[in-house]
Amino acid sequence: MSKPNVCRNRSKKWLLLAISALPLMSPCMLRGSSAETGDTSILDIPVGGRPAAMGGAYSALATDAYAVNLNPGGLGFLRSTQFSGQHVSYLESSQYNYLSMGVPLPRSAACGPSGACPGTSLGGSIQYFSAGNFTGTDMDGNPTGDFSSHVAVYNVSFGRAFTNQLSFGLTGKWINAQIANVSANAYAGDLGTMYQVNKNVTMAAVLTNVGTKLTFINQGNPLPTALHIGMAYQVENHWSLSAEGVAYKSGAASAHLGFEYRPIPMASLRVSYRTDGPQNTSAMTGVAAGIGIQFNGMDFSYAWKPMAELGVTQYFSFGYSFDEHPKTQGDR
Repeated sequence: MSKPNVCRNRSKKWLLLAISALPLMSPCMLRGSSAETGDTSILDIPVGGRPAAMGGAYSALATDAYAVNLNPGGLGFLRSTQFSGQHVSYLESSQYNYLSMGVPLPRSAACGPSGACPGTSLGGSIQYFSAGNFTGTDMDGNPTGDFSSHVAVYNVSFGRAFTNQLSFGLTGKWINAQIANVSANAYAGDLGTMYQVNKNVTMAAVLTNVGTKLTFINQGNPLPTALHIGMAYQVENHWSLSAEGVAYKSGAASAHLGFEYRPIPMASLRVSYRTDGPQNTSAMTGVAAGIGIQFNGMDFSYAWKPMAELGVTQYFSFGYSFDEHPKTQGDR
Protein backbone atom coordinates (compact mmCIF):
# COMPACT_ATOMS: atom_id res chain seq x y z
CA MET A 1 0.00 0.00 0.00
CA SER A 2 1.31 3.46 -0.87
CA LYS A 3 1.97 5.86 1.96
CA PRO A 4 -0.25 8.94 2.19
CA ASN A 5 1.24 11.87 0.31
CA VAL A 6 0.83 14.65 2.85
CA CYS A 7 2.42 17.22 0.52
CA ARG A 8 -0.36 17.07 -2.09
CA ASN A 9 -3.11 18.76 -0.18
CA ARG A 10 -5.62 19.98 -1.74
CA SER A 11 -7.63 23.12 -1.07
CA LYS A 12 -6.24 26.52 -0.16
CA LYS A 13 -8.09 26.58 3.15
CA TRP A 14 -6.70 23.25 4.31
CA LEU A 15 -3.22 24.29 3.25
CA LEU A 16 -3.50 27.47 5.30
CA LEU A 17 -4.74 25.41 8.24
CA ALA A 18 -1.82 23.02 7.97
CA ILE A 19 0.75 25.80 7.70
CA SER A 20 -0.75 27.73 10.59
CA ALA A 21 -1.38 24.90 12.99
CA LEU A 22 1.22 22.24 12.32
CA PRO A 23 4.60 23.61 11.15
CA LEU A 24 6.34 21.29 13.59
CA MET A 25 4.65 18.18 12.25
CA SER A 26 4.84 17.97 8.51
CA PRO A 27 8.00 17.54 6.45
CA CYS A 28 6.11 19.11 3.52
CA MET A 29 5.12 22.35 5.22
CA LEU A 30 7.04 25.55 5.69
CA ARG A 31 10.45 25.03 7.19
CA GLY A 32 11.64 26.49 10.46
CA SER A 33 10.06 28.00 13.51
CA SER A 34 6.99 30.12 13.89
CA ALA A 35 9.13 33.22 13.85
CA GLU A 36 10.50 32.35 10.44
CA THR A 37 7.12 31.71 8.87
CA GLY A 38 4.98 34.18 10.78
CA ASP A 39 2.72 31.27 11.73
CA THR A 40 2.21 29.32 14.92
CA SER A 41 3.16 25.92 16.30
CA ILE A 42 1.98 23.91 19.25
CA LEU A 43 4.88 25.29 21.27
CA ASP A 44 3.62 28.83 20.62
CA ILE A 45 -0.12 28.30 21.10
CA PRO A 46 -1.03 30.16 24.33
CA VAL A 47 -1.79 27.98 27.35
CA GLY A 48 -4.71 29.27 29.40
CA GLY A 49 -7.37 31.89 28.80
CA ARG A 50 -5.58 34.55 30.84
CA PRO A 51 -2.18 34.23 29.08
CA ALA A 52 -3.96 34.13 25.71
CA ALA A 53 -5.98 37.27 26.45
CA MET A 54 -2.78 38.97 27.67
CA GLY A 55 -1.18 38.34 24.29
CA GLY A 56 1.37 35.90 25.69
CA ALA A 57 2.97 38.69 27.75
CA TYR A 58 3.00 36.43 30.79
CA SER A 59 6.57 35.50 31.72
CA ALA A 60 6.62 38.11 34.51
CA LEU A 61 3.15 37.08 35.78
CA ALA A 62 3.61 33.31 35.82
CA THR A 63 3.52 32.48 39.53
CA ASP A 64 0.76 29.93 38.93
CA ALA A 65 0.33 26.56 37.21
CA TYR A 66 1.06 28.17 33.82
CA ALA A 67 4.65 28.74 34.98
CA VAL A 68 5.47 25.20 33.80
CA ASN A 69 5.17 26.39 30.20
CA LEU A 70 5.65 30.15 30.39
CA ASN A 71 8.38 30.65 33.01
CA PRO A 72 9.53 27.82 35.30
CA GLY A 73 11.27 30.46 37.42
CA GLY A 74 7.83 31.57 38.60
CA LEU A 75 7.35 28.23 40.36
CA GLY A 76 9.73 29.51 43.04
CA PHE A 77 6.97 31.91 44.13
CA LEU A 78 4.03 29.48 43.85
CA ARG A 79 2.00 29.83 47.05
CA SER A 80 -0.41 26.92 46.75
CA THR A 81 -1.03 23.73 44.84
CA GLN A 82 -2.70 24.68 41.57
CA PHE A 83 -3.90 22.99 38.43
CA SER A 84 -5.26 24.35 35.18
CA GLY A 85 -6.84 22.96 32.04
CA GLN A 86 -7.75 24.32 28.63
CA HIS A 87 -9.72 23.27 25.57
CA VAL A 88 -9.52 25.05 22.23
CA SER A 89 -11.40 24.29 19.03
CA TYR A 90 -8.44 25.71 17.21
CA LEU A 91 -9.02 25.86 13.45
CA GLU A 92 -11.48 23.83 11.39
CA SER A 93 -11.56 20.33 12.98
CA SER A 94 -8.33 20.71 14.95
CA GLN A 95 -8.44 20.44 18.75
CA TYR A 96 -5.95 21.62 21.36
CA ASN A 97 -6.04 20.45 24.99
CA TYR A 98 -3.80 21.39 27.89
CA LEU A 99 -3.45 20.31 31.51
CA SER A 100 -0.90 21.50 34.08
CA MET A 101 -0.20 21.36 37.80
CA GLY A 102 2.19 23.05 40.23
CA VAL A 103 2.95 21.81 43.76
CA PRO A 104 4.98 23.84 46.30
CA LEU A 105 7.19 21.95 48.72
CA PRO A 106 7.37 22.91 52.43
CA ARG A 107 9.15 26.22 52.92
CA SER A 108 10.52 28.25 55.80
CA ALA A 109 11.05 31.79 54.54
CA ALA A 110 9.31 35.15 54.75
CA CYS A 111 7.28 36.44 51.83
CA GLY A 112 8.82 38.66 49.18
CA PRO A 113 7.98 42.28 48.33
CA SER A 114 5.05 41.34 46.08
CA GLY A 115 3.50 39.06 48.72
CA ALA A 116 4.66 35.86 47.01
CA CYS A 117 6.51 33.46 49.27
CA PRO A 118 9.81 31.99 48.12
CA GLY A 119 10.35 28.25 48.13
CA THR A 120 10.73 25.21 45.90
CA SER A 121 8.01 23.82 43.65
CA LEU A 122 7.52 21.02 41.16
CA GLY A 123 5.25 21.10 38.15
CA GLY A 124 4.16 19.25 35.06
CA SER A 125 1.93 19.68 32.04
CA ILE A 126 0.63 17.96 28.92
CA GLN A 127 -0.17 19.66 25.61
CA TYR A 128 -2.05 17.68 22.96
CA PHE A 129 -2.90 18.96 19.49
CA SER A 130 -4.98 16.90 17.06
CA ALA A 131 -5.38 18.14 13.50
CA GLY A 132 -8.25 15.80 12.72
CA ASN A 133 -8.45 13.63 9.60
CA PHE A 134 -6.88 14.27 6.22
CA THR A 135 -7.45 12.55 2.87
CA GLY A 136 -4.28 10.81 1.71
CA THR A 137 -3.16 10.23 -1.86
CA ASP A 138 -0.35 8.31 -3.48
CA MET A 139 2.24 9.86 -5.81
CA ASP A 140 -0.24 9.68 -8.71
CA GLY A 141 -2.98 11.45 -6.78
CA ASN A 142 -5.07 8.34 -6.14
CA PRO A 143 -6.91 8.23 -2.79
CA THR A 144 -5.33 5.97 -0.16
CA GLY A 145 -7.78 6.64 2.65
CA ASP A 146 -7.99 9.06 5.54
CA PHE A 147 -5.23 9.50 8.08
CA SER A 148 -4.81 11.53 11.26
CA SER A 149 -2.03 13.55 12.83
CA HIS A 150 -1.20 14.87 16.28
CA VAL A 151 1.49 16.41 18.45
CA ALA A 152 1.89 15.79 22.19
CA VAL A 153 4.28 17.66 24.49
CA TYR A 154 5.07 16.38 28.00
CA ASN A 155 6.69 18.87 30.41
CA VAL A 156 8.28 18.44 33.85
CA SER A 157 9.43 21.51 35.81
CA PHE A 158 11.41 22.53 38.87
CA GLY A 159 11.54 26.05 40.33
CA ARG A 160 13.33 27.50 43.33
CA ALA A 161 13.50 30.97 44.87
CA PHE A 162 16.92 31.65 46.33
CA THR A 163 15.92 34.97 47.94
CA ASN A 164 12.68 36.83 48.62
CA GLN A 165 13.07 38.44 45.21
CA LEU A 166 14.97 36.09 42.87
CA SER A 167 14.02 32.66 41.55
CA PHE A 168 15.16 30.25 38.85
CA GLY A 169 13.49 27.30 37.17
CA LEU A 170 13.96 24.61 34.57
CA THR A 171 11.51 22.68 32.37
CA GLY A 172 12.33 19.52 30.45
CA LYS A 173 10.07 18.51 27.57
CA TRP A 174 9.48 15.54 25.30
CA ILE A 175 7.75 16.31 21.99
CA ASN A 176 6.10 13.44 20.13
CA ALA A 177 4.44 13.92 16.75
CA GLN A 178 2.75 11.52 14.36
CA ILE A 179 1.43 11.81 10.81
CA ALA A 180 -0.35 8.65 9.66
CA ASN A 181 2.12 5.84 10.50
CA VAL A 182 5.20 8.10 10.64
CA SER A 183 6.32 9.46 14.00
CA ALA A 184 9.02 11.79 15.29
CA ASN A 185 10.42 12.80 18.66
CA ALA A 186 12.35 15.79 19.99
CA TYR A 187 13.69 16.77 23.40
CA ALA A 188 14.08 20.30 24.69
CA GLY A 189 14.30 22.48 27.78
CA ASP A 190 13.33 25.92 29.07
CA LEU A 191 15.34 27.99 31.55
CA GLY A 192 13.61 30.84 33.36
CA THR A 193 14.20 33.44 36.04
CA MET A 194 11.99 35.95 37.84
CA TYR A 195 13.01 39.00 39.85
CA GLN A 196 10.52 40.87 42.03
CA VAL A 197 11.84 44.43 42.12
CA ASN A 198 9.16 45.57 44.58
CA LYS A 199 5.50 44.89 45.33
CA ASN A 200 4.45 46.42 42.01
CA VAL A 201 7.19 45.55 39.51
CA THR A 202 8.39 42.11 38.41
CA MET A 203 10.93 41.30 35.71
CA ALA A 204 11.55 37.97 33.97
CA ALA A 205 13.73 36.25 31.40
CA VAL A 206 13.06 32.86 29.81
CA LEU A 207 15.02 30.88 27.23
CA THR A 208 12.61 28.44 25.58
CA ASN A 209 12.76 25.34 23.37
CA VAL A 210 16.47 24.65 23.40
CA GLY A 211 16.83 21.12 22.08
CA THR A 212 16.90 18.66 19.23
CA LYS A 213 15.14 18.85 15.88
CA LEU A 214 11.83 17.10 15.28
CA THR A 215 12.83 14.69 12.52
CA PHE A 216 10.40 12.91 10.19
CA ILE A 217 12.28 10.25 8.19
CA ASN A 218 15.28 12.27 6.94
CA GLN A 219 14.07 15.81 7.46
CA GLY A 220 14.50 17.69 10.72
CA ASN A 221 12.37 20.68 11.70
CA PRO A 222 14.03 23.03 14.22
CA LEU A 223 12.15 24.02 17.35
CA PRO A 224 11.23 27.71 17.84
CA THR A 225 14.09 28.54 20.23
CA ALA A 226 13.55 32.02 21.66
CA LEU A 227 14.56 34.43 24.42
CA HIS A 228 11.69 36.15 26.25
CA ILE A 229 12.28 39.31 28.31
CA GLY A 230 9.25 40.45 30.28
CA MET A 231 8.13 43.01 32.81
CA ALA A 232 4.86 43.39 34.72
CA TYR A 233 3.51 46.34 36.66
CA GLN A 234 0.67 45.58 39.06
CA VAL A 235 -1.27 48.03 41.22
CA GLU A 236 -2.82 46.19 44.14
CA ASN A 237 -5.71 44.09 42.85
CA HIS A 238 -7.08 46.59 40.35
CA TRP A 239 -4.99 46.46 37.19
CA SER A 240 -1.88 44.97 35.62
CA LEU A 241 0.22 45.96 32.64
CA SER A 242 2.67 43.46 31.16
CA ALA A 243 5.10 43.68 28.25
CA GLU A 244 7.31 41.06 26.67
CA GLY A 245 9.89 41.07 23.91
CA VAL A 246 10.68 37.82 22.08
CA ALA A 247 13.86 37.27 20.08
CA TYR A 248 13.90 34.04 18.06
CA LYS A 249 17.06 32.19 17.18
CA SER A 250 15.92 32.34 13.56
CA GLY A 251 13.42 34.94 12.45
CA ALA A 252 12.18 38.38 13.35
CA ALA A 253 11.75 39.58 16.94
CA SER A 254 8.29 40.44 18.26
CA ALA A 255 6.64 42.43 21.03
CA HIS A 256 3.63 41.51 23.19
CA LEU A 257 1.63 43.91 25.36
CA GLY A 258 -1.19 42.96 27.72
CA PHE A 259 -3.53 44.89 30.02
CA GLU A 260 -5.83 43.54 32.75
CA TYR A 261 -8.41 45.49 34.75
CA ARG A 262 -10.29 44.13 37.77
CA PRO A 263 -13.34 46.31 38.51
CA ILE A 264 -14.30 43.92 41.31
CA PRO A 265 -12.17 41.20 42.99
CA MET A 266 -13.96 38.33 41.26
CA ALA A 267 -13.91 39.66 37.67
CA SER A 268 -11.15 40.59 35.22
CA LEU A 269 -11.22 42.28 31.80
CA ARG A 270 -8.23 41.74 29.48
CA VAL A 271 -6.98 43.07 26.16
CA SER A 272 -3.67 42.72 24.33
CA TYR A 273 -1.72 43.25 21.16
CA ARG A 274 1.21 41.33 19.67
CA THR A 275 3.25 42.05 16.56
CA ASP A 276 3.87 38.47 15.39
CA GLY A 277 0.56 37.68 13.74
CA PRO A 278 0.36 35.89 10.37
CA GLN A 279 2.08 37.76 7.54
CA ASN A 280 0.13 39.82 5.00
CA THR A 281 -2.97 40.03 7.19
CA SER A 282 -4.85 42.81 8.95
CA ALA A 283 -3.37 44.40 12.06
CA MET A 284 -6.44 43.06 13.89
CA THR A 285 -4.87 39.60 13.90
CA GLY A 286 -2.52 40.89 16.60
CA VAL A 287 -5.41 41.74 18.93
CA ALA A 288 -6.82 39.47 21.65
CA ALA A 289 -9.34 40.07 24.43
CA GLY A 290 -10.94 38.11 27.22
CA ILE A 291 -12.55 37.93 30.62
CA GLY A 292 -11.96 36.00 33.83
CA ILE A 293 -14.14 35.03 36.80
CA GLN A 294 -12.54 33.99 40.10
CA PHE A 295 -14.21 32.71 43.27
CA ASN A 296 -13.57 30.10 45.97
CA GLY A 297 -10.18 29.24 44.51
CA MET A 298 -11.63 28.62 41.04
CA ASP A 299 -10.79 30.55 37.92
CA PHE A 300 -12.74 30.53 34.64
CA SER A 301 -11.11 32.39 31.77
CA TYR A 302 -12.09 33.08 28.18
CA ALA A 303 -10.04 34.61 25.36
CA TRP A 304 -10.96 35.65 21.82
CA LYS A 305 -8.45 36.01 19.00
CA PRO A 306 -9.04 36.66 15.27
CA MET A 307 -7.03 34.57 12.79
CA ALA A 308 -7.66 36.52 9.56
CA GLU A 309 -9.38 34.42 6.86
CA LEU A 310 -9.05 31.31 9.05
CA GLY A 311 -11.72 32.69 11.38
CA VAL A 312 -11.67 33.26 15.14
CA THR A 313 -10.03 31.16 17.83
CA GLN A 314 -11.68 30.96 21.26
CA TYR A 315 -9.86 29.79 24.39
CA PHE A 316 -11.66 28.35 27.41
CA SER A 317 -9.69 27.47 30.52
CA PHE A 318 -10.33 26.43 34.10
CA GLY A 319 -8.03 26.60 37.10
CA TYR A 320 -8.21 25.72 40.77
CA SER A 321 -6.00 26.80 43.63
CA PHE A 322 -6.01 24.69 46.79
CA ASP A 323 -5.47 26.24 50.20
CA GLU A 324 -2.07 27.77 50.67
CA HIS A 325 0.58 25.18 51.45
CA PRO A 326 0.89 24.77 55.24
CA LYS A 327 3.79 26.86 56.49
CA THR A 328 6.58 25.29 58.43
CA GLN A 329 7.72 26.64 61.74
CA GLY A 330 9.44 29.99 61.25
CA ASP A 331 7.16 31.17 58.44
CA ARG A 332 5.27 34.38 58.79
